[in-house]
Amino acid sequence: MPQQDTSDEQYLDAPVHIAHRLRAVARAAGWYWKVALALIVLSVAAGAAIALLMPKVYSSTNTVMVVTGNSNTLGDYMTADSVSLSKADSYMQLGGSPEVAQIAAESLDGTPVHDVAFSVVPGTSQIKVEGRSDSPEGSAKVADAYAGALTQEVQRIESIATEGNNYEPPSPSPSEDGGEEASPESSEDGTGLVQVVPVSSASVPESPVSPDLRLNLLVGVGVGLLLAALYVLARSLFDRKVRSSEAVANATGLAILGTIPLDKRLTAKRGVIPTAPPRKDREAWATSEAFRQLRTNLTFANVDDPPRTVVVTSSVAGEGKSSVAANLAVTLGALGQPTVLVDADLRRPVQTELFGLTEGAGLTDVLAGAAELEDVLQDWEPGSNVHLLGAGRTPPNPSELLGSKTMRNLLARMGQDYMVVIDSPPLLPVTDPSVLAKGADGVVIVTQANKTNLDDLTKAVARLHTVGATILGAVLNQVPRKGSGANEYGYYSDAYYYSSSSRH
Repeated sequence: MPQQDTSDEQYLDAPVHIAHRLRAVARAAGWYWKVALALIVLSVAAGAAIALLMPKVYSSTNTVMVVTGNSNTLGDYMTADSVSLSKADSYMQLGGSPEVAQIAAESLDGTPVHDVAFSVVPGTSQIKVEGRSDSPEGSAKVADAYAGALTQEVQRIESIATEGNNYEPPSPSPSEDGGEEASPESSEDGTGLVQVVPVSSASVPESPVSPDLRLNLLVGVGVGLLLAALYVLARSLFDRKVRSSEAVANATGLAILGTIPLDKRLTAKRGVIPTAPPRKDREAWATSEAFRQLRTNLTFANVDDPPRTVVVTSSVAGEGKSSVAANLAVTLGALGQPTVLVDADLRRPVQTELFGLTEGAGLTDVLAGAAELEDVLQDWEPGSNVHLLGAGRTPPNPSELLGSKTMRNLLARMGQDYMVVIDSPPLLPVTDPSVLAKGADGVVIVTQANKTNLDDLTKAVARLHTVGATILGAVLNQVPRKGSGANEYGYYSDAYYYSSSSRH
């Protein structure tokens, strides 16, 4: 039975997987539209260049007709019967013979090799002789020369057939008036000598038939679209960057606690966003609302035992974890919750700079017993309920210090009176966040849209699972406000969701 359930789940997941893949391809088309457009433009330009560089070819057509009978009037020639039709096909093939080419060459340049084609007009005994050349006059000369050569060769063949030893004149028969005999050149069925007569001579063309600029441009567009589609498909299949919250959830199984819109103020030296900006400042309001949503989702991450000490980290450096930690602390304080922001990134501390506070004694001094916690906590703004515990002096052994029992006791002590947000180093370069996570209630992983590598992210999550850390969820940071993959923010982002079944 369990095997059957697994199979059923696979069948149920197949449409979801296909839909996910189609969405990925559609998003890739938006991400790489500039490259796709460049491929199309280059293909069209290549088609135009080929058309301009190719030698021009002109075409002209001469038309002749296969007729039977002895009348010299064109009206009689038009009454050609099935004999003329069958002969037309045979003589059309005769046009490609060396004999015809040699005769035509005598009236041209003496070379029996030319670009010429013969075809029968369907349902008639007319033969079209198409001549091609690199000049308008040359194409008309080739068509006329080969039409004349075909006429001469047919006349020669018919003369041989008439005068040959195997030719027997038809028996005389009474004419319809009962008194005259048939002409000795007439056959029993009333047909006479087969002839090829001209219908229309070749005219000098005004424009070349090749290269066809319009056709080349259309082919260029088609090739460009194909190359663009293949490029987008390949990038969507092999792209390992975080492009959406859905990609993070699918790759890690983590809940998405929030998405933070792209805001240049978050990457500035003073990267703290006001918690209550004016509504007319749509960007600032959207960013503040995003952090309020993150605060709400974090509060309900574990209803029975809400986290009091939270580590904020990322897979690698440069994903915005420090600014997320800072603004999360400010947003928690705005709710009236006394909050301590701990700068535990002892190798590259930045929180005092973000808040515009002075550097001095901090976390390392408290852990070393050189200072008391109450003496080194810095208040950010009056009434903000936010206090900063700076990194302090850089120690020679950050991992050992952060993983010590003293550190765990300090977190537990602060967690009794404060909501504690800990800015830790990234997971993959160092072991600091892994040992720090063991003493905290939970971990939040920050990822940067269009930058974080999914492989790095999954490795970071695996490290936390290895040490038994509680991962509360992930935050997708610096999501573009416009373009492919952007959420419709308006006054706030609607891209937040939480799934308790995804929490580890």
